[in-house]
Amino acid sequence: MRTVKITSYMNADQAEALAQFFKRIGFSEFKQLAVSIDEAYLMQEGALKVADGLADNGFAPR
Repeated sequence: MRTVKITSYMNADQAEALAQFFKRIGFSEFKQLAVSIDEAYLMQEGALKVADGLADNGFAPR
């Protein structure tokens, strides 16, 4: 599988809101929006990677 690097610039309010979104979203939302259970898991794993990037930059809501 190919690995990609994503770099994004946003203001602190946007980063905080996005971090809150990733905190609140659950697997059921991914499952509802995906075409298969496998895609739902991939979507969730990708979201967690972005959330980790936000956390690395100080945006990790508790």
